[in-house]
Amino acid sequence: MKLKGFGNRAYNIFFHLHTVSGIVISGALFVIFFAGAFTLFKAEFYLWENPRARKGSLVQINPEEILDKVREQLAGFDFDDDTFITFPTASQPVINLYGHIKPASGEGEIHYAGKMNPGDSKLYETVESTVGETLYRLHFLDQIPYAGRWLAGFISLFFVFASITGLLVHWKNMLNKFWAFSFKGARKQVWTNSHTVLGLLGLPYQLMYAVTGAFYLLLILALMPAVMVLYEGKPERVYALAYPAYGVGYDDDAPRAVHTGRLAALHDRVKGLYEKDYDILAVQLHHLNREDAAVNYRLVSRDKSFFSSHGYVGYRLGDGSEIYKELPGEGKKFTYKVIEAFSHLHFASFGGMFVKGIYFIMALFTCYVIVSGILIWKEARNNRSYTPKQKKFHHRVTLIFLSLCFSLFPAIALLFMAEIGLQGIENHTLWVNAAFFTGWLALAIAGFSLKTEKKLTRFCLVTGGLLSLSVPLANGLVTGDWLWKTVSVHIWGTDLFWLLAGGLCLALSAGGRKPEGAFTDDSRRSTRQILRSAPGFRSGI
Repeated sequence: MKLKGFGNRAYNIFFHLHTVSGIVISGALFVIFFAGAFTLFKAEFYLWENPRARKGSLVQINPEEILDKVREQLAGFDFDDDTFITFPTASQPVINLYGHIKPASGEGEIHYAGKMNPGDSKLYETVESTVGETLYRLHFLDQIPYAGRWLAGFISLFFVFASITGLLVHWKNMLNKFWAFSFKGARKQVWTNSHTVLGLLGLPYQLMYAVTGAFYLLLILALMPAVMVLYEGKPERVYALAYPAYGVGYDDDAPRAVHTGRLAALHDRVKGLYEKDYDILAVQLHHLNREDAAVNYRLVSRDKSFFSSHGYVGYRLGDGSEIYKELPGEGKKFTYKVIEAFSHLHFASFGGMFVKGIYFIMALFTCYVIVSGILIWKEARNNRSYTPKQKKFHHRVTLIFLSLCFSLFPAIALLFMAEIGLQGIENHTLWVNAAFFTGWLALAIAGFSLKTEKKLTRFCLVTGGLLSLSVPLANGLVTGDWLWKTVSVHIWGTDLFWLLAGGLCLALSAGGRKPEGAFTDDSRRSTRQILRSAPGFRSGI
C-alpha cells in the first residue's frame, strides 16, 4: 500500500532511507538505549554499590562548617576557584564536594571530587561510583576516546531521521497493523508487525530522546561559531543563558578578604527565606577568599505543580547583596525553563519512580524495535536474489549485531557483581571496568561462536539469568545486607530487580527449548509474503 500523496518512487525512497539509516546506527543505538535504561536509576544504585554510604545521614551541615573540615583534612584546596557542594538526599546520604587543588608550578588544572559523611564529617577522595558512572558514560559512548560523544550525538541525529522516515512509511496502514497484531503465527510475522506497532507507540519517546540527546552532545558544536562571533569567545556567557551562576562577574585581581562567619549567616538567611517552600540542593562558591566572593544556591520547589521546579538565587558574600533571583512562578526566564525541561525529559527527573519505570519499559521496547528491525532486514535478503555467499554474509552481520547487543545484559549483571565483590581493592574502578568490558567481549565472542540466533539468544538468557541471580547473593555475602534485612528501598529494590530479572531470563530460556525454529521454511515464506507488500522489498535494500 503506497502513501497517500506519494507515488511508488517516493515510497521506495522513504523505505530505503529508513532501512539504511536504521541499519547504520542499530548496534550503537541499542547500546545507548540499553545502558541508558539502567542509567535512569543511577542515583538509586548509589547506596547499593557504596556500602560505606549506607549509614549516611540526611542532616544538612552548614557549608561553612564543611569548608572548615576541608581546610583541616585537605591541604592545597583552592577556595578561589569554583567549589560545588551538594547536600545529602535519600538516595545519596552523603555530602558531595567538587573543586580544584592548587597546582604546582607548570602543572595544569587539577580537579578534585570528594565525599563527606555528615555523621562524622570525614572527607574521603573518590571517583564517581563505578556502576552508575560506567553505564552513564556508556550511554553516550564516552569510553571511545575523543570521538565517543560526537559519535553518539550524530547517531541521535540519524535516529531522528530514521524515526521520521519510519513514520512516513507506516502511517497509512498504521491502524491495520494495530488491529492485526498478534503473537500467533510465524515468528517473523510477529517481528514485522511488532516492529511497526511498538515503533509507532514509542515514537514520541524515541523522538524526545533523539532530540535531547543531540542537544546535549552537539550543542557546543552548533554554538561554537556564535560563541566566537557574538560572545567574544567566552563560553561562560552562553552557559549563563542556561544557568544564572555563570553570568556572575569576577575580577581576577580582586583584593584578598576574610569572610569568617558570613557564609554561615548567609546560609541561615537563605534557609529562613526559602526553606518553607524549597529544598536546598546545592551551593556553588567562587573567589571565596576575595572581596567579590559570590555564593550561588540551587533550590527545588516542593510545589509539584511546577514542571520547571528549580530555582536559582545568588549573593555577594561580602555585603550579602542579592545578585539574581530566578524562581518558579516568579518571572523565571524562558531560557532557564527550556533547558531545565530538556533535563527533566532526558533524565526522567520528574514524577518519581513511576516515570522512571515507564521510561525503563519504553527503553526496552525501543531495544526490541532495533533488534526486530535487524532480523527483518536479514530475512528480506533470504531469497533467490542473493547468492549463498551473500546470505552467509548477512547471517554473520546479524550474528555480530545480536551477540554484541544480547551479551550486554549479562555483562551489566557482571558489572554489579564486580563492583560489590572487589570492594576495597586498590584501583577499584579500573578493575571493575576491566571485568565489565572484558566480560562483555568474552560473552559476545562466545555467543557469536554458537552460529545460530536461537543458540545465541538462549546462551545470553541463561548466562544473564545466572549472573542476575548472583548479584543479590554477592551483596549479601560481602556486606551482610540480605534482601530481607535491608531497610533502604534503594538496596533491596536493586536486589529484587536482579532476582526478578534472573528468574524471567531462566524461564524464557527454558520455555524456548522447543519452539518453532528460528529460520524454518514456513516462517520464511510467511515473512516474504508480508515483506513483498512493501515496494522496497524487490530492490533488496
